[in-house]
Parts: sequence; C-alpha cells; structure tokens
Amino acid sequence: MELKGDSVPGHILVARCDCGFERELAPGATEVRSQVIAYTADGRDLITIECEQANNEALTVIENPRLEEESPSFGPWGPYRCPSCGQQTLRLEFGGWWD
Repeated sequence: MELKGDSVPGHILVARCDCGFERELAPGATEVRSQVIAYTADGRDLITIECEQANNEALTVIENPRLEEESPSFGPWGPYRCPSCGQQTLRLEFGGWWD
C-alpha cells in the first residue's frame, strides 16, 4: 500500500486496545469495490471486507470515522467494543492512505 494525499480511495486505520489487540485495517473504495471494517461472524476479530459481502453475511460494520467527520482528523476514534477482551476500550487510529 502506498501512502499518498487525502484524494486516494482509502485509509489505513489501526485498531488498538489496552488488552494488546491490534489490527491494521484498510477501508475505502475503488471503481470496482467498496471495503468496510467489520467484526467477524463470531465477533472475535476485525477485518476489512467488501461492503456487499458484509451485508450478505449480516456482519456488524464500523463506519470509517475519518469519513464521518466534517473536518477529518487523525483520531483516535472510539471507543468501540474490542473483539478480544469484549470491553468498550478499542480505539481506531489513522495510519495513512492507500490506493
């Protein structure tokens, strides 16, 4: 993944929790697909997955917080439920851009 300016299709976000859980996620969109952050079906991990597949599998999606802000910041955002410890202590941090 190449880091560029904010005009690229997606963001790299790092999910971190005090319990030690950490994942690098890459939500965004290209001309052919849209990727979102979602909990796995068993709720024990976070993944980047195509939007259509997440909907088909009825996965719980975390909206890209960088797109939800009027003036995008670099986070951290949250708290969210940590898939490892189950506590509301997971944060998303900006890690860059991808294209």
